[in-house]
Amino acid sequence: MVLLEELLRCQIQEWYPAFRRHTIPTAILPLPPAFLRYLAGKTAYPNPDASNSDSEGFLPFLLPALASGRTPFPPIDAHLPDPVSLLDRDNSDFFFGYPDCDYDEDHADPLRPAFPELEAAVDAAIADLGGAALPKLNWSAPKDAAFMAADGTARCACFAEVAMLLRSSDCVAHDLVSARSSCQDFVRRPPKDVRPNAQPNDEENSDGAGSKSGAGENCSDGGEQSALDDAPEEDAGHESDEETWVDDGFQYYLALRKWYPGLRPESEFRCFVKGRSLVGVSQRDPSAYYPSLPGWSAEVQPRIEDFFDDVVEPQFASENYTFDVYVRADGRVKLIDFNPWGGYTLPLMFTWEELEQKQAGDELEFRVVMQQGAVRPGLMTAVPYDMLDWGEGSGWDVFLKKADSELNRQLASLDGDS
Repeated sequence: MVLLEELLRCQIQEWYPAFRRHTIPTAILPLPPAFLRYLAGKTAYPNPDASNSDSEGFLPFLLPALASGRTPFPPIDAHLPDPVSLLDRDNSDFFFGYPDCDYDEDHADPLRPAFPELEAAVDAAIADLGGAALPKLNWSAPKDAAFMAADGTARCACFAEVAMLLRSSDCVAHDLVSARSSCQDFVRRPPKDVRPNAQPNDEENSDGAGSKSGAGENCSDGGEQSALDDAPEEDAGHESDEETWVDDGFQYYLALRKWYPGLRPESEFRCFVKGRSLVGVSQRDPSAYYPSLPGWSAEVQPRIEDFFDDVVEPQFASENYTFDVYVRADGRVKLIDFNPWGGYTLPLMFTWEELEQKQAGDELEFRVVMQQGAVRPGLMTAVPYDMLDWGEGSGWDVFLKKADSELNRQLASLDGDS
C-alpha cells in the first residue's frame, strides 16, 4: 500500500515548482471548503443552527449559480426544435441555470450555491492560459466525466464547465474521500491537530507549470468506481468521515492546465521507478495500436532515460513512484504528472507483480502495443454504465422513446402552425 508521505509528494502543487521549466503552464487556486462540500453533494453553506439530521443525504446534481452568466453549453438555436424540452424543460432549466436571469445574492437558491470569488478567479486564470484549460485537483483530473462535455473532452473554457466536470467525476470524488484514507499509515486526527499539506508559493502559482491538455491525467491513477468501493472498513464505518474530510485542515487545490488541442496520445508514456532506478516504460494508452509507435520507441527510449537521469531523479524525493511524460516531435520530453507506486496507479502494459520483481540494474523494459489485435481493454471510466446498456427498459431505451415522442409532437405542432 501507499504511504501518505509518498502520496502527498505527488500533489501537483508540491512538485510543479521544481519542474516548471519541464512541463506545461498551470495556474493553481486554493479551493474553499464550501466548494468542496458542493463537490461532495453536501450543502455548501450549512446553517450552523440546523441539526445534523437536517443536512443528511446528498443533494441533487445542479450547477452552481453563476455570477458571470456563462453556462457550459452554447445557446439553443431558435430555428430548430428545442432539444432541452425533449427531456423536461423545467428540470433542465433548473439544472443548467437560467441564462436570461442575473445572479442575485440576496435571493440565491440554496440548492444552487454561488462561489463568485472562485468563479472570477477561475475565469481569469483560464483567460490567462489562452482561453481553455484542463482542470484537476491535487492528484486527479475529471477525465472520467468527459462524456458530460459537448466535445467529449475535459477542455474547459469557463467556471461553469469546470464545476460540471468536477461534480460529475468519480476521480475527483476519489481525491476528496479515498486518496488519503487509502494510505496504510493514514491516521484521522481531530481538525485542530491536522497538519495541512504544504502550501505552494503564491508567486509561482500565477503562471505555474503543469501537464498536457486532454489525455494522461490519473485518478490516483485509476478512475474506476472500485476506487471508492475499496476504502478501508474502519473508515467506511466511521460515522463522522463524510463530514470531517472537508474541514479537517487539509487544503485542496484546483489546477488549471493549459489546453493544447493537437497533442497525440501515442506520444505519452508512463515510467516506473523502483529504488530510484527506472525499471519500466509503458505506452500510456494501452487500448489502441499506433503503427508508428513500435519503430519510434527505439528512438524515444534513450530520450526518456536521459530525462529521468538529468531532471526527474535528482529532484523527486520518493524511492518508488511513477511519472508520465510526453515526447514531442522534436524529441524534447515534457513532464506530465507524478503518481505513487502501486495503489490505484495503473500499471498499463505491465502488472504490479512484474514490476515488484524488478531490481536496480535490470535492463529497462519498454512496452508498447506491437500489432493490431494486441491492445488491452481500456478503462471503464468513459461513461456511466447506463449509457452502455441499450436493452429494453434501460435508461437509454426510456430516454430515446421519450425523445422520439417529444420530437414528433414538436414537428406535428410546426406542421399545424404552417
